[in-house]
Amino acid sequence: MKKPQLLFFAALLLSVTLSASALQPIRLDVEACRKLVEAGEILSMMDLMERVEQLSAGQLLDSVLLQTDTVYIYELEVAGTDGVVRMLHINARSGELVDF
Repeated sequence: MKKPQLLFFAALLLSVTLSASALQPIRLDVEACRKLVEAGEILSMMDLMERVEQLSAGQLLDSVLLQTDTVYIYELEVAGTDGVVRMLHINARSGELVDF
């Protein structure tokens, strides 16, 4: 393969890899979550649990804080009063339910 073609394909592969990784949210650990709460960037777990009660009247089973390029999202696993486990996605700053 000629050098210009090889460079083109290498650049194309790099751009596809970078754009795919930009779409994948990053899972944040407990320490990062604590720092963001202390800085007032995201809702606390207490606020989050109150919001889950308002949205589903269910019990929070698990939560994960995700970061995308522009927003923090809580991914919540909630057991509803009907026994069905659902995934909810909440904007960690505003508490709004989002499609994710």
